[in-house]
Amino acid sequence: MSWRRGIGPASLPENLLSLAFEGAKRRHPRLNLVRCTTWSCWISLASRARCPRAATVATSLEAFLADLGHMERLRPHTLRAYRYELAAAAADPRFAQPLDDLRLEDLEAWLARPPAAASTVGRRVATFLRFLAWASRHGLCWRNRLAERTPLRGRQGLPRPIREQHEQRALDAAIATAPPPYRLIFILLRETGMRVGEVLYLRWGDVILDAGREALRVREAKNGLERTVIVGPTATPRTLRGLRAARRALGRAPSDHDILFRSNRGTRVSYEAIHYQWAKLCQAAGLVDTSGGPRYTPHQLRHTGGSELIAQGQRVEIVQRVLGHRDIRSTLGYAELQEAQVRAPLESSPLQ
Repeated sequence: MSWRRGIGPASLPENLLSLAFEGAKRRHPRLNLVRCTTWSCWISLASRARCPRAATVATSLEAFLADLGHMERLRPHTLRAYRYELAAAAADPRFAQPLDDLRLEDLEAWLARPPAAASTVGRRVATFLRFLAWASRHGLCWRNRLAERTPLRGRQGLPRPIREQHEQRALDAAIATAPPPYRLIFILLRETGMRVGEVLYLRWGDVILDAGREALRVREAKNGLERTVIVGPTATPRTLRGLRAARRALGRAPSDHDILFRSNRGTRVSYEAIHYQWAKLCQAAGLVDTSGGPRYTPHQLRHTGGSELIAQGQRVEIVQRVLGHRDIRSTLGYAELQEAQVRAPLESSPLQ
């Protein structure tokens, strides 16, 4: 049956509406259908009737990820993060029941479970919001319960830069000995403050090396905002030298669509390869914990770069632009780290 604009179940004759309702109940006797004459509720019930088998997180996971990968073309790293979070939830007994029977308090407890850094909670919330919205659209549940709630947020932590000068020097020396293309990747992370994903998704068309206009165009930003990262002989000398050397090493003019950082197989360098090389690099620099694992993460190179800019006296607005923060409050966290900048003027001008 097709509906004209402005016509829905509420405008149908009562006997026809009753027949349709009773027919749905006979076709799916196990469903707990409720009589409803509003258009939105009727659509929800009809969707539910089309899917008599109760869907759970575990039974819906693969279809959800396949849809995202095919229709929305999300990055593999994002799909892996979604898979990890949903697979972990599917293994929890609280999520073994049908999606419509999930309790809001269980969802909130799962999203806020420790460790609960702000970025971690944000990723969990985004995963379940998207999953439940998809399930609702496909008739696997009546509604997205989380969509009506205030987003959960973890405690906003301060950046964690590599503070000690001797550790920074050891790390810089280890980076200089890393094999290509990882040497230039880590130099970019160290000098520009870019995110790992932003560096890995660079193409040669994003690289501008004209004198006086040197820059990198970031198209795959975490927050979805494209930006331009300024590079130059003073601010990022090793980055600029490395990019020009890489261009010369090609021996030809690269296509704009060519990937900047390729593996030995000719594919884009993966996150796994970055973390493997980072672990070797930290071993060489002596920056390992008691278990032999890296004491720092590649993302802390970004924290280190941001805190160095603040220490140099750069305005917060400049640092926000360099790091690509959507909200300046994220940048202010770097300013709070510089206790010495507050202590010096206070100690030099004591109150009389």
